[in-house]
Amino acid sequence: MMDKKVILAFALSVAVFVLYSFFLAPQEPAKPPTSSPGQTSGTPIGDSQVATPPLTAASDITAKPSPPSFAKPTKDITVKTKWFEAVFSERGGSLKSFKLVAYKERLGDKALKELIQVQEADQYLMQLEWIKKTQTPSPLDFFRADRTSLELTPQQPQGALTFRSVSDQGITVIKTFTFSYDSYRIGLGLKVINGAKKPLDDNLAIIFQNKFPKNDAAAAAFQGQLTLINGKYEEKNVDKFDKESVLTGKIEWGALSDTYFMGALVPVDSEGIVSLKTSRPHPDQLLATFILPPINLPPGADKTFQYAIYFGPRDIGILKPLNLQLEKAVNFGFFDIVSKPLLWVLNFFYGYLHNYGWAIILLTILVKIVFWPLTHKSYKSMKDMQKLQPKMAKIREKHKDNKEKMNQEMMALYKTYKVNPMGGCLPMVIQIPVFFALYSLLGYAIELRHAPFLLWITDLAAPDRLPIGIPIPYVGEGIPVLTLLMGASMFIQQKMTPTTGDPTQAKIMLFLPVVFTFMFINFAAGLVLYWLVNNVLSIGQQYYINKYVN
Repeated sequence: MMDKKVILAFALSVAVFVLYSFFLAPQEPAKPPTSSPGQTSGTPIGDSQVATPPLTAASDITAKPSPPSFAKPTKDITVKTKWFEAVFSERGGSLKSFKLVAYKERLGDKALKELIQVQEADQYLMQLEWIKKTQTPSPLDFFRADRTSLELTPQQPQGALTFRSVSDQGITVIKTFTFSYDSYRIGLGLKVINGAKKPLDDNLAIIFQNKFPKNDAAAAAFQGQLTLINGKYEEKNVDKFDKESVLTGKIEWGALSDTYFMGALVPVDSEGIVSLKTSRPHPDQLLATFILPPINLPPGADKTFQYAIYFGPRDIGILKPLNLQLEKAVNFGFFDIVSKPLLWVLNFFYGYLHNYGWAIILLTILVKIVFWPLTHKSYKSMKDMQKLQPKMAKIREKHKDNKEKMNQEMMALYKTYKVNPMGGCLPMVIQIPVFFALYSLLGYAIELRHAPFLLWITDLAAPDRLPIGIPIPYVGEGIPVLTLLMGASMFIQQKMTPTTGDPTQAKIMLFLPVVFTFMFINFAAGLVLYWLVNNVLSIGQQYYINKYVN
């Protein structure tokens, strides 16, 4: 989920001190060798698994649905529940709008969050198409709805909306959407009745598509397709679809998503989707075509498919109870196994504090307490190394022309005074996975979207800016106060940290606060808050060691 360039830059900056010590510190001479969760599970596949599908019908579908020509007047049907307001259309029995009641489009805006960005009728979601393997049924462009609106309440918690389409040949397709008042989950039943005089041998395809605007930088951190197939999860950014992609196998679900919200189709039947074809008709748009299993019906026979639909937040607390395995869409990358428990702890603290800013501070303190012994050992080791600087300087001067001899005497010095030259680095290395786990968590968790903290910090998922009414180059409108405080705290910490006496290393370490400050300017305020609090705690710990530990 994390941007690879950000990870690389951050990892390189964090590891400067570690790598310097590993590669430039004296090495001990080599010794001679001695003998001695609807209800299925699955995951998306990687690019290496993408191949031309064996099902030739999947290749016959066009890259974009043909604009329908309507001979009959159509109407829109509004569905309201506790969590969303949806608008369906008789044009294709499709979904044209889906707004989330609990989320706003922008901070301070009254408009509800809209998950469907397409406008043209031929781009509405949930439309059906025939693959047209052996015959050409009439286009599925008109479905008659059985009602004009549906509003669920605690007194009427369940409801359904049915669309019916009958082709010129007599083939009937019935789409039934079922809703619950207190759930984001929507049921979709598809029933095909062959009323024609000939056998029906074809496949249906369900169309998902959406545009991904770039106006929300946080939401645009990821925009693309999520899949769960053959036991593997994968996310693929919209920019990576430079050519058409086809996935085949046991497809558990597929979704179009940004960082915080997703729209997903989940087969309830064991083989509800045989392939998923995705194209990029426009730079900021994806078109996903779910190919259904073959329909082989003699005259008078029928077949039914069952699916679950989800449009809503990528929130584990909401997704897991649905039992659709959609909670796997909340994935924090390589350190996901560490991020998930930290997210649970963060939400636990929020349950008592009711403020994610204070929850982040408490989580930071907890992490600091857990790693206190390691950090203490690291700082003490660096302090011990600093005491040896005069002797080390003499050895360097004495053997400046014989590096091998210099290393031998350095190692002898370490053994005499029982100092480990790596003692200051290794505890830091152990903490790196937790740092990256927190980086992913605080940068991408939907819990922080539009979550206020204090004063000018009204959105912990957005960069902190104290408005001053004047635009600042590179920064925008406002001063990144929290980020500047973080940079200052990092500078103080570096000044307090014992050094090895190497001027080059000292300059590098003092330059890091400047690098980090520029890196963090456009990071989420929640992440900056964590780093600031962590620095302040580290300064306190370093002060204690410098003053009271010999």
